Amino acid sequence: MQKISGKSRIGRLSAPVFVGALALLLASCQEQEIVEAPKTVAPRPARVMVVSEIDDLFTRNFTGRVDAVQTVDLAFRVSGQLVEMPIIEGQRIAKGDLIAALDPTDYENTVREAQVNFEQKKKDLKRFETLKDKQVISEGQYDNAKTAFDLAEVTLDKAKQNLGYTKIVAPYDAIVTSRSLDNYAIINAGTSIARLQDVSEVRIDINVPETLFAQATESSVLKMTAEFPSHPGKVFPLEYREHSTEADKVAQTYRVTLAMNNDDGYNIIPGMTASVKVKLNGLDKAQSTAFFVPTSAVGSSPDKSPYVWVVDESEKRVGRRKVLLGTVLGSFIPVLSGLKDGEMIVTAGVSHLSENQLIVPKL
Repeated sequence: MQKISGKSRIGRLSAPVFVGALALLLASCQEQEIVEAPKTVAPRPARVMVVSEIDDLFTRNFTGRVDAVQTVDLAFRVSGQLVEMPIIEGQRIAKGDLIAALDPTDYENTVREAQVNFEQKKKDLKRFETLKDKQVISEGQYDNAKTAFDLAEVTLDKAKQNLGYTKIVAPYDAIVTSRSLDNYAIINAGTSIARLQDVSEVRIDINVPETLFAQATESSVLKMTAEFPSHPGKVFPLEYREHSTEADKVAQTYRVTLAMNNDDGYNIIPGMTASVKVKLNGLDKAQSTAFFVPTSAVGSSPDKSPYVWVVDESEKRVGRRKVLLGTVLGSFIPVLSGLKDGEMIVTAGVSHLSENQLIVPKL
């Protein structure tokens, strides 16, 4: 009979026990690791804004187009041959400068003929007055002579007037925007020969939405300025001139005409595009020192106290902060206390955030 040593039995029995114990140990460690592993939450995209001065909120930006304060198409009031036209397009001219002239020969002859006829009728009338006083002629004959004299006078005045119409001079300081004819052309009365624009003051038209137009008053507009791509960094002050009283049927906007002085040598001409800024008022004393934020940026705690989510820009995490609010103005509300200039806050989805939550800020 074979004997089994104690050492061999222990070895056979302990091997399965050891393997089972090792399996239990590994399973236990794995369970522990799963339980202890921290949960990772993906950063939440969030719309944000940087709290800043109130000026930007109450400044409205518009795109405007420059136009002249006056535009005139010049034409002769009589017909004739063009013999002088010294202007060129783009030229700046002064009031009284010659624009164009017709050949005056025929009109000068007409004046001389009318002058001779007038002198003759004047002598005839004087002679008829003498005859009338002597009762040699009737009252009717004298009246006919007086009528002939009056007609001769009118004819002479008309001839002189037409002679004056053979020249066109600038009605005001202007810029020549177009020239339609060249010298020696035969033209009829009323034919446009040139266009002038008065740009000593230029006008800028902007289109204002009806909601803003209805709220704007003379006292609510603090400042209006214009900037031009051709003069970067230069700000031009504007003044109100007029506005339309009928809205555009498609865009529902009102045309507002602004004006600016144009005698500083900056060469602002019609057709240019202007960026117009209109700074509005409408704040009480308390609100003038407040930070305005969208109403969507403000949440309400269970105790009804308002709060905003302030973003730690380095960590990209949010923290709840109580604020003191003013009166709502449209889609904005003033934060009277609780925020500092330059801080970043979340402006949408505030009810979906939690303290210290990681976000992806989107301006």
